[in-house]
Amino acid sequence: MTTPAPIGALRHRLVLERAALADDGSTVWTAVDTLFAAISPVSGGEAELGGGVGGRLTHRLETRFRADLSSRDRLTLGDRVFRILAVRDPDERRARLLIDAEEENR
Repeated sequence: MTTPAPIGALRHRLVLERAALADDGSTVWTAVDTLFAAISPVSGGEAELGGGVGGRLTHRLETRFRADLSSRDRLTLGDRVFRILAVRDPDERRARLLIDAEEENR
């Protein structure tokens, strides 16, 4: 069991976005809700991106429980985009979620 983040640590206001298909077949991200979360960097490094090398940052986010959050969604904080890799309820009490995410390069 992990120790929950203090309520004051959930200080980042993130936008939950969900993908939808536009009429032309492209993917459009639509804002669904806002949520507050704690963000902790986990690792950083380099990754091959489109034939070049770019930075790769992973984070762990903690937020209050919600049943509709999945790895098909993403979270944004201003111009930062967090691709959700995994979502879990660490103590199965439906009180909070731990989210593993990778920050996308812009």
